Amino acid sequence: MSLYGAMFSGVSALNAESQALGTIADNIANVNTIGYKDTAAQFSTLVTQQSTTNSYSPGGVIFNRQANIDEQGLLQGTGSATDIAISGAGMFVVNGNSTPGPNDPFLFTRAGSFVPDENGNLKNTAGYYLQGWRTDTDGIPTATNLSALTSLETVNVSGVSGSAVATNNFELGLNLPAAAAIGSTYQSNVQVFDSLGVAHDIGLSWTKTDLNEWDISAAPPAGATTLTLRDASGNPYLSSGQLQFTGQPADGDTIVIGGITYEFESGGGTTGTPVTIGTDLATTIGNLVTAAADGRITSNGSDTVTITQSAAGAALTIDPTNTSVVTQSNIGAFTVSALSAATPAVTFFGNGTPDTFNVTSVDISGWPSGALDSTISIDLGTSGLTDGISQFAGDYNVTFVNQNGVQAGTFSGVSISEEGLVVALFDNGETLPIYQLPVATFPNPNGMIARTGNVYVGSDSSGPPVLRFAKSGSAGSIASGALENSTVDIGTEFTNMIIAQRAYTASSKVITTADEMLDDLVRIKR
Repeated sequence: MSLYGAMFSGVSALNAESQALGTIADNIANVNTIGYKDTAAQFSTLVTQQSTTNSYSPGGVIFNRQANIDEQGLLQGTGSATDIAISGAGMFVVNGNSTPGPNDPFLFTRAGSFVPDENGNLKNTAGYYLQGWRTDTDGIPTATNLSALTSLETVNVSGVSGSAVATNNFELGLNLPAAAAIGSTYQSNVQVFDSLGVAHDIGLSWTKTDLNEWDISAAPPAGATTLTLRDASGNPYLSSGQLQFTGQPADGDTIVIGGITYEFESGGGTTGTPVTIGTDLATTIGNLVTAAADGRITSNGSDTVTITQSAAGAALTIDPTNTSVVTQSNIGAFTVSALSAATPAVTFFGNGTPDTFNVTSVDISGWPSGALDSTISIDLGTSGLTDGISQFAGDYNVTFVNQNGVQAGTFSGVSISEEGLVVALFDNGETLPIYQLPVATFPNPNGMIARTGNVYVGSDSSGPPVLRFAKSGSAGSIASGALENSTVDIGTEFTNMIIAQRAYTASSKVITTADEMLDDLVRIKR
């Protein structure tokens, strides 16, 4: 009958409003929980099928909860680089075990308050470990199947050691005086690092050889065995030039040209014309032979001798009677001059911008530190532009020297990009990508099932997770040094509490009224 139906309907209302108060209590309790998504109370009717139109049988109401998991919370900045939040759709992937096994489920959360534990694993306040793809040094994930949750591992920021980085490129910006006299020389130093992180200075000398033409020579770092400038083909840059002896070479003396050591021989050798070392330099420079027999210096009795470097495929034409070159260094028992290349190191257009570059790299071996041999590319700018070397009026002026080597560094922290790339930072300025954080998206995130610790699992209603790079597809971007606040609004919750309270009171009145009506019905019989 309707009286009993009214009473049962009131009871269902009491139960529904009690459930609603429970969601309000939970929301208020988690108003300061990072990444918490509020739950809304939803009601739907319970209808009893009517047999006639002139009677009514109450059904009541049933409670349903609606989790607003896809609701964006306010992002608030923090002072920790490992605090992260998502702006947009998606969730972080976490696991309750730092080394997930087959029975350790992957869970999903928006609570990004991660800090390193005693082992360096990033863990949030609920005890869940952040998961990511390990990357190579270029920041590319090394896993083969990026769509599988099992391709992820716990992000660990300990044990990341810094290492020295040898210089393999330097950029030089300077102005060579346009009004300089032919033969003028200007010098500067370039600091480079070997493979052990030890700093060294390379001395560069620029000599004007003709109008709009400049030559370059390089002095090896202190203690280094050899330094060889090379052209774009890899041949020694000093492929031809001049050599001056101020002392008489003796049998067995050596000389280093283009990084190759040559030895004077009196009346010996396998190629060229053997001559006798005497007092006439033009006729007494005998065969000069390398240990590997890949080069010769020969004289035909004239003022010109020729050095042929078979291994490098370059010929060096020497005029020993030329005294205009400046004596530069002592080798063995005699002195040799700087070599003046037949092909200029740099030629310039008439407007002061560079035209051609004929020096592209330098090889250095025998570092005094015991480091590996180095090959360093030389960037002098762009032809036709003033982004490097130039030739204008004014003084010799070095505007910049940039090189990419660094000394050994120690780990100083991490940074996380908007794309989710975790990069290790070192105190020497070096950086190293170590992990890529995925953002998991769901077709219906509100269909996920909540678990203790502000985490969720997928369900049939939510659909399967899709692992994406941040800022790709529907995935949001990652904000480092920020946390997502709870989506709970206190004003709304207090208003809902008043409404629930009033509805509960009114529903109880329905029950007491039905009870009084039943009591009246019983009294009729009396």
